[in-house]
Amino acid sequence: MSYTLIIAEKPSAARKIASALADNAVSQEKKNSVMYFKLTHNKEEIIITPAVGHLFGVTTAETSKEWTYPVFDIVWLPTYETNKNAGYAKKYLSNIVALSKKAGTIVIACDYDIEGETIGYTVLKYGCKKESAKRMKFSTLTKKELVDSYDGASPALNMGLAMAGTTRHILDFYFGINISRALTLALKAKGKYKVLSAGRVQGPALYFLAKREKEIHAFVPEPFWQIQADCKKKDALFKAMHKDDKIFDKEKAKNIFSIVKGQKTAIVDYLKEKKYKVNPPSPFNLSDLQMEAYKLFKVVPKECQTIAQKLYEAALISYPRTSSQKLDPKLGFSGILDKLAKNNKYTALAKEVLKTSLTPNNGKKDDPAHPAIYPTGELQKDGFSVKEEKIYDLIVKRFFSCFGKAAVRKSVDVTLDIKKELFAANGKTTLEENWFRWYAPYVKIDETTLPPMKKKDIVDVEKITLIQKETQPPARYNEASIIKELERRELGTKATRADIIGNLFKRGYLKEKRIEVTELGMKVIDTLEKYCPEIISEKMTRRFEKELEEIEKDTAQSPKTIEEAKQEITKISTEFKANEMKIGESLIEAVFESQKKENYIGKCPNCDKGSLVIKRGKYGRFIACDQYPECKTIVSIPQKGMIKSANKLCPECSHPMISIIRARKKPQELCINKNCKSKQVDVPEEGAEKKDFGKCPKCGAPLVERSSIYGKFLGCSKYPKCKTIVKLNSKKQDS
Repeated sequence: MSYTLIIAEKPSAARKIASALADNAVSQEKKNSVMYFKLTHNKEEIIITPAVGHLFGVTTAETSKEWTYPVFDIVWLPTYETNKNAGYAKKYLSNIVALSKKAGTIVIACDYDIEGETIGYTVLKYGCKKESAKRMKFSTLTKKELVDSYDGASPALNMGLAMAGTTRHILDFYFGINISRALTLALKAKGKYKVLSAGRVQGPALYFLAKREKEIHAFVPEPFWQIQADCKKKDALFKAMHKDDKIFDKEKAKNIFSIVKGQKTAIVDYLKEKKYKVNPPSPFNLSDLQMEAYKLFKVVPKECQTIAQKLYEAALISYPRTSSQKLDPKLGFSGILDKLAKNNKYTALAKEVLKTSLTPNNGKKDDPAHPAIYPTGELQKDGFSVKEEKIYDLIVKRFFSCFGKAAVRKSVDVTLDIKKELFAANGKTTLEENWFRWYAPYVKIDETTLPPMKKKDIVDVEKITLIQKETQPPARYNEASIIKELERRELGTKATRADIIGNLFKRGYLKEKRIEVTELGMKVIDTLEKYCPEIISEKMTRRFEKELEEIEKDTAQSPKTIEEAKQEITKISTEFKANEMKIGESLIEAVFESQKKENYIGKCPNCDKGSLVIKRGKYGRFIACDQYPECKTIVSIPQKGMIKSANKLCPECSHPMISIIRARKKPQELCINKNCKSKQVDVPEEGAEKKDFGKCPKCGAPLVERSSIYGKFLGCSKYPKCKTIVKLNSKKQDS
């Protein structure tokens, strides 16, 4: 008997959809250790199984192991074949393929955007070998919306989105693999091997960051002076600054100061009061949420996106990867507010908002697939972190505030006459809070109160100060402002911008939270700008972005766009090959310096002369002193994960500490000294002279105490034939 197969984008979404559609109880089944769900909806048999993000990706179809470029012969293959870290995806794909064989109807229920459509389309075409499927479209994972989405499913996929998505993947692969090969082979031609990369969007992004870096390095501070008067009126203190504000002529500043110095009174020469309105904010789109979360909580954009996705999967907010700043009344604002009012934290505010006309202050930006981010009103459950609670509260308060009346503020501009020299003071106060109160505590408004004054009043002057300052270089971007800048320049998409910056950090082109371009990043940009400026051209990148948008409306544009990309890359490749030796020469010094910094761990604690660096040998990587053979210090280190200096010494033994970074795990900091006190474990003696740790649970041989960078542990005495490990503190087998 056939059934309907629904393919969700992630396991959590599959569970939500199953719970929403089920007439009665949901049957949870397992295949290949992957959970899927059986249920009936209106007596119709349905199976819901999850993908786990992208299950197919683009890779080269070439069979030769020797690198060449340009390469345009590509195939779509399962991600577990193209990405060594995606082995977990195999069981999800196998499940979908097996369940699709007996399905009468397939329904794609991935997120409704370009990436979601691409996931659904590629799984359907390359995995299930099917040509058609229905499409569920939803912006929240609430029961009502999911039921409506299934009952009103579109008869086919949105091929405009699917073709735009697959074309984007092809373009990114073409530029990524060919430019990376060109850079790497240019370096190899000079006798140095290191994989360097640049991409269709990474190149332009790194270019304008490097441009800012050059401006900062070239900046020469210029001194200037300000003259400040500390004033008092009826016991109320306030400050006034000389009307010229920044005075770059030292003699002029000193002359003005000599005139006003020691004066005890000032006359109010001018006073103007003005009321003005501050409109409520527009609803959040993703980049606005990322900016606000960073400003308020220092949550970086990538983490903010992850948290928002978790809140969406918990059905607490709408789909977060949206460009829209608009909310449609069809969403049912009163219903959402009624639900929020059931949460004690929001009861009072929600009831106040319900008394308004419920007309949001929509922004200019739109998104055809999803509205702005809003809370669904579903009841919060336990299990959320402090950061997740903060982001959710921010979204709820923003939703409230966009329905509010404009706040009313008053500004007071005052000019004081001190011996014919004019000083200005400004005050700003809030008269009517309105939406400010609904967005509390996230409204950051300057409240500066000036005492009541009128023209010709006499004001006491407590002190006059000549202040010397320097002009400041252009500000560095942070991880949030760079996302906003990428959006302004139309580089990347709402879903990819955080990853683009993340990749530049991973490649060693950027460092620090206040983004600084490394020597390697600067050299890569200088080299590309000199020999292949097209790679870092924002104009070319924007042109392709516009063409991808056109493909959403007309799929026939896809082959034309792909052909244009091939032509651009062929031209770039020709330029690269003509200058390969020069490019390699330009890059090699920066690469040497970069690798030296990457491998540096700290000063050698034994010889106090050399440096500990990461080296690689026949049996893997290790830490050694660079003064070998005079100093034979060697430290074993884990072979998996990225290892770098933690930039600090162990508080117990003063040896350098390392940071171990593994995929999907928190970074771990360890002291490199295996005999450090922090790693000592007390093991009770079971014999007078010799400790008996028992038998190996795997082969029966005696267990013996050993030490590693992680501390002491029990290992099988038959090592390396038997590699059983038992933790001393838990006696738990880890073989």
